[in-house]
Amino acid sequence: MRVDAVEPQTVPQHDPSVSPLEARREPKWSLGFVAVLMYLFVEYMRLSAQYPVFRAVQIGKVVVAFCLLGWAIAPRSRGDFRFSRPIDLTLGALFFAAFLSACFARYQAAAWTTILDLFRWVLIYFVISRIVVSSWRQRIFFFLFLLLNDKLAQAAIRGFYAGKEFGRSDDFMARIGVGAGSVGFFSNAGDFGVAMCVVFPLAGIMLLGESKKLPRLFFLASFLVISGAIIACGSRGAVLGALVAAAAAWARNPRRLGTVAVFLLFIPAFIYVLPQASKERWQSAANWREDKTASHRVELWKAGLRMFHDYPVLGVGPGNYAQRYSESYAAPGDDPAGWAPHSIYIQSLSELGGAGTLPVLLLFFFCFRLNFRTRKLLDPSGSPREKFNYFLAYGLDLALVGYMVSGAFLTVLYYPHLWVILGISVGLHTAVTRRPAPQTAEGTQVGAIVPATSHG
Repeated sequence: MRVDAVEPQTVPQHDPSVSPLEARREPKWSLGFVAVLMYLFVEYMRLSAQYPVFRAVQIGKVVVAFCLLGWAIAPRSRGDFRFSRPIDLTLGALFFAAFLSACFARYQAAAWTTILDLFRWVLIYFVISRIVVSSWRQRIFFFLFLLLNDKLAQAAIRGFYAGKEFGRSDDFMARIGVGAGSVGFFSNAGDFGVAMCVVFPLAGIMLLGESKKLPRLFFLASFLVISGAIIACGSRGAVLGALVAAAAAWARNPRRLGTVAVFLLFIPAFIYVLPQASKERWQSAANWREDKTASHRVELWKAGLRMFHDYPVLGVGPGNYAQRYSESYAAPGDDPAGWAPHSIYIQSLSELGGAGTLPVLLLFFFCFRLNFRTRKLLDPSGSPREKFNYFLAYGLDLALVGYMVSGAFLTVLYYPHLWVILGISVGLHTAVTRRPAPQTAEGTQVGAIVPATSHG
């Protein structure tokens, strides 16, 4: 029997990020997703550092265990993993290189403690990238992530003004800086500044990617308070990272008036608001030999490069920089309180050697490439959800730029910033590629769900 060809018919448009079948199979809320949100709360509220009872029950490990359990019992998400798989493999290579380095490290206790920290961040990346895999979950996760960083930012601003009221001079505040409290790694002004550099461009760029009034007001408030925290914290690396991220946003689309208004206004605001003592620290950095902090940091970098020269393949071992510096590379009379590589690049070169540094650099490249692929699948002038996803992918690139620049001056390789960026990027790509298969005029699905393919 002869079957006539049927002309394709126009069918109703569906959410481009989630197929109807998957929307039925995977609810918005799940054990894994609740646990991932709880992880954010525990990590960025520093509950274990503030309350001994949470430290006793190892609340962070418990939450991560629930994340893994929730992922294990949930239906597997369908998406295009071709461009996210390289990140998984590179992370595996990084962990393997760090493991080998730890095996040959002179100070084993410090090495294996750092390996456990790195393993934890690999797990965090994994659960975020495998659980936060729908546009709705991405939105909820991102709002909570930004809200928790807002809380840290306002704590830093309050700390700055409290120090001023306490009678501390501008010079003291500029040199010591302020963090986001007295406990945890966010209490350090420099480390806190890196965290702010990550969320600063995300808040700014989402002002352009959000259509609803209340979320736009939230992003504007976040952008302002985070900008204030970067200026108040006293970290020159943080300010430089924010400025480079702002310049990158403008360079990406110099004709977009909103980008200019949101980001480039940060530069004159920075110049106007920055305390005079902080401006003098910036001027002194130009002549780093006369700047005690800058000259000491340069010496630490040189020592790290000498470690890399002496141990080029596997480095001196994870977490071994301080002991090896004290033992073989320190200058006479050097201050032991400052024995840290003060750079993610020197940290990886000295502690992990070339075998560990190459995967770190590849992670940056693959993350940029993945976000580029994600944007190629989206229309920035399309539906509100597509627009939000497009600008989120754009903002993740800028967040990574802020991390790479500010991290050049701080020892933050084993802090959560990079791993959260990677996890959100992979989860967003998965969400965008979960598109419905072609449908008939009656709305029934033809064939299996197929992932979208990249056009770039």
